[in-house]
This record gives sequence, structure tokens and C-alpha cells, in this order.
Amino acid sequence: MEKLKDIAEAVAYLKQGDIVTSNGKDQFILRNKKICRYDNGNFFSMDPKDFLDLFKSSNFYLYEDSAYIDEEKDEAYYRYYRK
Repeated sequence: MEKLKDIAEAVAYLKQGDIVTSNGKDQFILRNKKICRYDNGNFFSMDPKDFLDLFKSSNFYLYEDSAYIDEEKDEAYYRYYRK
């Protein structure tokens, strides 16, 4: 995995649609102007400002095993199960 220089570079990659990780097991993505963290079956989203405050001292890596996430199918899935 490619180590990123700092959190600003991590945010830049997130804005490009890439996935970043802090430990190889968690994943951060940008979705609907929120940064989402997936880790060991858990999920939460936060404002970018909160992300910068919480993870400012973390090391980030570009997640290389990133699978393509089809936003339309993902949204349709969650819309179906929210009924």
C-alpha cells in the first residue's frame, strides 16, 4: 500500500473517489459529502471537519484492493431495506 503524506492528501484522494485506510482493515470513502468509515462490519459517517479532528495524527494509505462501488446499486439496496 502506498503511504500518504498527511491527512490533507488522504482527503484529496477521497474527493477523487478513491478509498483510503489507516490500518489496512478499515476503509474510508467519501459519500454524499460525508466521510464514511467501514471497519470490521461496523460503519459510521462523519462530517469532513470531524474527520480532520479525529484522525489528524493517523497515518493513511491508499487502499489498493478497492472494488468498484456502483453508487446507483448501493443506493437502491439501502432504499429497499429502509422501507
